[in-house]
Amino acid sequence: MKIFGFEYESIGSIILFFVIATIISYPFSLIAEILPKVVLSFGKLPKQMAILFYIILDTFATFYGLRVVDYFMQSVSATDISIIIVSLILALFGINDVDKKLKEWIDYIN
Repeated sequence: MKIFGFEYESIGSIILFFVIATIISYPFSLIAEILPKVVLSFGKLPKQMAILFYIILDTFATFYGLRVVDYFMQSVSATDISIIIVSLILALFGINDVDKKLKEWIDYIN
């Protein structure tokens, strides 16, 4: 994790860091998953733009969770750029799942 700019006292503290960040960012991640579906169903964006919209929203949601935990947790520290990079990587890992859910949503509304 030092490659991404994270500094931590123990493996347990980094695991706790990510668990708490996941819990904090979960409500925002739900919004990041639902909002592209809504916009897509109204026909305001094509599917590719809805996926890009998801990536941006999910990156922000994860960034927010990681940033809040970083602020309060003394045993782990991270730079803003490292949090952005990790947030983007995690959002990119979710593209296939979101793409599949968007296809299901398109089939459902048609």
